[in-house]
Amino acid sequence: MNPAKRTALRAAIVLGTMGVLIIAVILFFPWNLLRGPIATYFGHQLGRPVAIAGDLNVKLGWTPRIQVNDVSIGNATWSDEPQMVHVQRMNLRIELVSLFAGPPVVPAVELVEPQVLLEKNKDGAANWLFGDDGYAPDVRVGTVDIDRGIVRYRNPTLRADVSVKLQSSPAAADAPASLRFSGDGTFRGEAFRIDGQGLGLSALRKVDDPYELTLHARAGATDVRFAGTVVPSEVEHVKGELRLQGKDLSQLYPIVPLPIPWTPPYKLSGELAHREKHWSYRQFKGTVGDSDLAGDFQVDLSQPRPSVTADLASRRFNYKDLGGFVGLPPGEPTTGVKTGEQQRATARRAVSARALPDEPFKFERFRIADADIKFRGTSVTWTDAPIDNLSTHLFLKDGVLRFEPLDFGIGGGHVVAKLSLDANREIARTQGDIEVRNVELKQIFPKLASPQGTAGRFGGRASFKTQGNTVAAMFASTNGEGAMIMHGGEASTLTLVMTNLDLARAAALLLQGDNTSEIRCAVASFRVANGEMVPDLMVIDTTAVTINGDGSINFR
Repeated sequence: MNPAKRTALRAAIVLGTMGVLIIAVILFFPWNLLRGPIATYFGHQLGRPVAIAGDLNVKLGWTPRIQVNDVSIGNATWSDEPQMVHVQRMNLRIELVSLFAGPPVVPAVELVEPQVLLEKNKDGAANWLFGDDGYAPDVRVGTVDIDRGIVRYRNPTLRADVSVKLQSSPAAADAPASLRFSGDGTFRGEAFRIDGQGLGLSALRKVDDPYELTLHARAGATDVRFAGTVVPSEVEHVKGELRLQGKDLSQLYPIVPLPIPWTPPYKLSGELAHREKHWSYRQFKGTVGDSDLAGDFQVDLSQPRPSVTADLASRRFNYKDLGGFVGLPPGEPTTGVKTGEQQRATARRAVSARALPDEPFKFERFRIADADIKFRGTSVTWTDAPIDNLSTHLFLKDGVLRFEPLDFGIGGGHVVAKLSLDANREIARTQGDIEVRNVELKQIFPKLASPQGTAGRFGGRASFKTQGNTVAAMFASTNGEGAMIMHGGEASTLTLVMTNLDLARAAALLLQGDNTSEIRCAVASFRVANGEMVPDLMVIDTTAVTINGDGSINFR
């Protein structure tokens, strides 16, 4: 063999041996030796202790396959829990080139039995922001599958402690990959259960991106269904369709931190948005008791006193259904279901001997929040009065409630009122001005229109001031004045002459038969002092007789 061939052969043997040795090193390299350096590297990047207590296995290639067992990431220093993340096993693929140029690219990740703690402290700092400057590492992740995962969320400000189980489902021909979840916990101190489904985590590229999901939550008699998005980095940031159903809107307080008053059973659906300290519930519609209700509702919690803005409308409205919003105590619900508070209020009224209600209003609610609410009602049920086309603008500011104006049709006529109630004192003070125009008497008091006559129309004005925390107390302390005039109509002549005690004419009418007399006009003016109403003038002029009246009505 010539020297050149001999040299080439030796070189080939050396290179072959080196190749075999390299392959042997790759195949049999003790990857566990790299656990410490890798943990140190990522710990430095995150600013948290990172540990790999299990085996590290690598299958090399252009996209190496890596399996890491028993991985943990330490928590923020302010937390009482030492670990933020623990993963029993992690399988992932990494694009090799991305480790040397640009952010790391991880096409696929599988997490087996991950346990993650997400929390904020009382100052609002989040444990998922790493490093002193809150830096979150930039890693490009493809598909993420979770097997038997658990995520816990804690927030002392919201009094929230929630634990949720996670399980990935692979994509199918007719459905994308998804993530199912279920769990329970407390929110604002109230227990609840939750379950639902979201898109696969591959749809979530960054923790600041909206994540699409549907969920169903239950807390006592309250049922909540949501379909929309939530931002993982700020789980209070939500947007989507919200459906609410329950026995009493006041029981929503754990979810919406407002002193919502009592209501009968309700069912509502609309578009919810919540970001930072601003809530909105737009284009909602549904029922509260026997009343339908629709509109927009917004809450601003950024100030010490919450502020409510609403624009509401109802085609069919029963005042009892929303009486709690103006401080009325729980009454007889318009549906067959009563809450415990409504049952107790009914029992108290049953044993009361007073003609006027003496159940105290809950005026302390007026001092908790401010409000600017517009309301329109097409058909309104208020006892037996035929009210229609009600509109009002309600203002609540610093404990003072104002209706400016309260405007509605009644009995073919019209009523306009301005009312205010100051709830800042121990005993609330109320004042009002009321104007009545062209109301048909028989529609308000049908029994006054006898078969032998027709009732006319009336109008008038009144102003009053009063104080008290119950209806009875308010009437008993009323001071004010008013006037009323009526025109037109007919009445039984027999009834009119009997009013004047004209027994001779009454006897003749009884023998000859009754007839009707025209009512030319009726006028009354009155004063109210300390709950006693006394007329200054009361005259009814008819074609048969002129009636003058006096007397008093004592509301005490």
